[in-house]
Amino acid sequence: MRPFTLNAITLALLALTAHGQALAQQAGTDIGKITVTGEGDKLGTGLLVDEDTPKAKSTVTKAQLDKVRASSNPFQAMSLMPGVNSYSYDATGLFGGSLRVRGFNSDQMGFTINGAPVNDSGNFAVYPQEYTDLENTCEISLTQGASDTEAPHVGASGGNVGINSCGANDKARVRASLSAGSLSYRRVFLRADTGQVGDFKGFASISSSQVDKWKGEGKADRTHIDAGAEFKMGDVKLNAGILYNKAVNNNFRTLTLEQVGTLGYTADFATVVPQHLTPVAGTAQNESTIASGTAYYGYALNPFENYLLTAGAHVQLSPVTRLDVEPYFWYGYGTGGVQQTSVAEGSGSTRLGGGVKDINGDGDTLDTIMVYRGSLTETHRPGVTIKLSHSMDNHQLLGGVWMERANHRQTQPATTVDNNGAIATKWLDSDGALLRRADGTLYQGRDWKTVSTGQSAFLQDTIDVDSQWRVIPGVSWRSIKREFTNTANDGSGGGADYVLTRRYSEVLPSLNTSFQFTPEVQAFAGISKNLRAPSNFELGNAVTSVVYVNGAPSTYVVQVRNTVKQETAVNLDMGARFKTPLVKGSVTGFYTRFTDRIGSGYDPVQAGKFDINVGDSTMKGLEVELGTVPYMGFSAYASGTYTVSTLDNDLLNSYVDSVTKKVVSYTAATSGKQFPDTPKGMAALALQWSDGPLMLNLSGKYTSRRYTTMTNDQSIGGYTTIDFNAAWQLPATDWTRNTVLRLNLSNLTNKQYLLANSGSGSSFTVNATGAGSSQPSLYQGAPRFVSMSLQTDF
Repeated sequence: MRPFTLNAITLALLALTAHGQALAQQAGTDIGKITVTGEGDKLGTGLLVDEDTPKAKSTVTKAQLDKVRASSNPFQAMSLMPGVNSYSYDATGLFGGSLRVRGFNSDQMGFTINGAPVNDSGNFAVYPQEYTDLENTCEISLTQGASDTEAPHVGASGGNVGINSCGANDKARVRASLSAGSLSYRRVFLRADTGQVGDFKGFASISSSQVDKWKGEGKADRTHIDAGAEFKMGDVKLNAGILYNKAVNNNFRTLTLEQVGTLGYTADFATVVPQHLTPVAGTAQNESTIASGTAYYGYALNPFENYLLTAGAHVQLSPVTRLDVEPYFWYGYGTGGVQQTSVAEGSGSTRLGGGVKDINGDGDTLDTIMVYRGSLTETHRPGVTIKLSHSMDNHQLLGGVWMERANHRQTQPATTVDNNGAIATKWLDSDGALLRRADGTLYQGRDWKTVSTGQSAFLQDTIDVDSQWRVIPGVSWRSIKREFTNTANDGSGGGADYVLTRRYSEVLPSLNTSFQFTPEVQAFAGISKNLRAPSNFELGNAVTSVVYVNGAPSTYVVQVRNTVKQETAVNLDMGARFKTPLVKGSVTGFYTRFTDRIGSGYDPVQAGKFDINVGDSTMKGLEVELGTVPYMGFSAYASGTYTVSTLDNDLLNSYVDSVTKKVVSYTAATSGKQFPDTPKGMAALALQWSDGPLMLNLSGKYTSRRYTTMTNDQSIGGYTTIDFNAAWQLPATDWTRNTVLRLNLSNLTNKQYLLANSGSGSSFTVNATGAGSSQPSLYQGAPRFVSMSLQTDF
């Protein structure tokens, strides 16, 4: 069973909410002035701020976040930024999505929430639907090319995304919001703030969101809780927070380009429950064909539960010296993907654990039965960042360390399903409902434990050479040690115990500079080196030639594949920022050189995909960002991106010939080809008009053609989507303030378009035609969607 329960959080939430409501009653209705548009609109519809950091950086402010649909995930909120190629599986964002920046996939970038890293500790994946409620998010910042010197990452060869939560309000209030829309979309949000009570202030919130899938059967069902507190006493400031999320989503089916043409744009998983064969004692029932057909939607689930605890102690040791200690703890539990498969029963001492027990209850172990089997992951991840800053003459020194130890358990248990579609335990957390072997041990399709110890030490100096020129040299040392334990399991290549240890580390220098020519014009340039370690999957499935005696592995070979090298990238940004009384903007040129870029390749000997180094790669391009301040109620924002991302080597690939069953090697012509899912051109435009209580906002995003294979022999067309947002602030009453009615309309023109199932890093199909070809899988863009919400403060 999962060790975490919601009881403690629920009690804390109720207590804090009650306290906040009492204080709100004491304070009456005077809770401060709140506007629809917000301060960020003075700097370009909430999408552009005055920036002086000497590197490419973009920011989404609270003003923009308040305009979009409250259920939106961070990938959607960032979609108009330069360099960003993002999409979500539906309009609400509750099902998740994909993000690439300058060709960097989200698992090649560092993601933090309130300073704590949230990339998966095993393969650095990012799941945006799990993290935040937009009502409690104050800012999302993006450095497109390189992570910061002090960033707590060992998996970021690209930039960094920082998500910062709003702290507690100084004045007590209770905020409530109700939303409804297409596809039975409904959402409830409630937040209570205590206001400043002596040296303390705190808040707690809860939201509940549901929506049906736009194609096929199924839905998303999400509950989210946030809470935070601050305490300040003299030169010491303490803060703590929790973000909790629990969701059960049905997945969307991906289709190949050919399937889109034959099955249709809205084809999805099956709606008819697959039926078991009638059990007959002494006769083998084989349901493998039934299980391998189009999966039933109810067996394509993503149940997940996670929470993030963050804290901070910020101590002003002297007028020029500050100490920051920021511990965190991440917990995650869940499964995902298509869990419909089949498992063969068995018996005998030459099978692991004596073989799998009778599944269908017919008294024999001769059958292959359809089951629900999920790739289950449970992570316990404590860590801490310690920073010391000191001012001295024209120097601002920053130094510190980061440490974490992630215990990452990955298993693959299975449970039974019946002819009505019921799953014995969809969370795979009830031992009594899971399949077992003859010796009583649990059946596992994989059984891994990875202890990943990450650490870094960093030092940076911000030097104000004079009133115009700033130079920031920095260096960090980052390291990760993976201790991988495979416990004998029923999966391919996992049939015996073994332990492997790998360590990856790199010294990462950086140098950034800016020059303020005039108060209106600044030039900047920066160069930095980044590191991405291989994922822990590279260490799995290494057992060959295993022989079992009395149900236990007796002889076997641990055949370790060629060790994957860590991926490094050297990133160069060079650009200029300018501002006039009406317009602000920036122009940035970038160049990135990858070494040993990590990809995913097929190993025909072990019949699986594993990490490989695909060689060197180059990215270069130009980004433009412009925004206006309001003029007669009108304001605008625009961004443009041009990217050339090429593979610099041909790739040696292989496959198993379907006739001869022999391994065939060939060289794929990938050199000089555009990297998949990296559009050469993107452009975004947002136009806004605001007058008094009314705000109207229209935004559009163009994304050019993208290739779906590494040889560029298949592509999907460009597309443009348009969204419309409106808000009306109603007059205050004796009981309510800041009552806002919002309208959000996504994909206004109901555009149909295709999206690459980009996976992670360089995990792409090599070629779609010719020898060794396979067809890339694609998502379909979500249709028009409309929702309304009503928010008020008490």
